[in-house]
Amino acid sequence: MRVRLLSVLQGVGLAFAAAVVGALVLGLVAAWAPVWDPSDGLLKAINVAAVAAGGVYAGRKAPRLGWLHGGAAGLLYVVLATSMTGQPVSLARLATAAWLKDAALAFGAGAAGGMAGVAR
Repeated sequence: MRVRLLSVLQGVGLAFAAAVVGALVLGLVAAWAPVWDPSDGLLKAINVAAVAAGGVYAGRKAPRLGWLHGGAAGLLYVVLATSMTGQPVSLARLATAAWLKDAALAFGAGAAGGMAGVAR
């Protein structure tokens, strides 16, 4: 049972690319709409979809254990996204209930995507 780190990193890269594309589309819609403020749920849905897409890619690149590759990609995505907020990443911050909920959601979305990617 080996995890291919390259597959996980490729999944994280695709997840970030998908999140950027989603953010650009959302930004264009917000710029052209007369008055529109995207909800937190919509922003979270874009991130979950991006993580799931990264999980699918990680699962396709891995010969087996797609759920583990996708889940690892989701966890790494949420850790890297947390570090990009400008605040220091500490164990105390990662142990909060809100962050653990986000990490569990990212792992689940990535694992589901990874299973779909292996199943092709």
